Amino acid sequence: MINTTCSTPTSPNFSCQVQAIDVDDSTEYRHRFGSRTASYRVIEDPYVRIEGRASNSAPWTSVRNASINFKTEELCFNSKAFCVNNPTFLADVLTQGGDAIQGRTRIGMAFAGNGRVDVTCFDNGCDRLREAIQK
Repeated sequence: MINTTCSTPTSPNFSCQVQAIDVDDSTEYRHRFGSRTASYRVIEDPYVRIEGRASNSAPWTSVRNASINFKTEELCFNSKAFCVNNPTFLADVLTQGGDAIQGRTRIGMAFAGNGRVDVTCFDNGCDRLREAIQK
């Protein structure tokens, strides 16, 4: 478990604890703050996808998008609806990502309805992709 900070659009930088737990074929990341828990899980088989839920009693739903900023050590979901500073997880992402992400500052991902990655962007390519979508 790590003590870190989380944020939402209405509550920037509040204290939270992150616990990573292997559950069946996924890794769950439980973010506790006060009496609340928001969880995200990474499922790798048959393809990589990410699901989240706002509380332990809520159903799992596919995230729409995710972004990583390696400089600020921040991981965000659903257009920054929830963000967490998690240097331990991001160090693992860099290690496991191999040459494709070495030296990168930002990574963005958009997911299909079934949770599968539709689009991935890197660094300034994420800005260019957002601009193209807005046109």
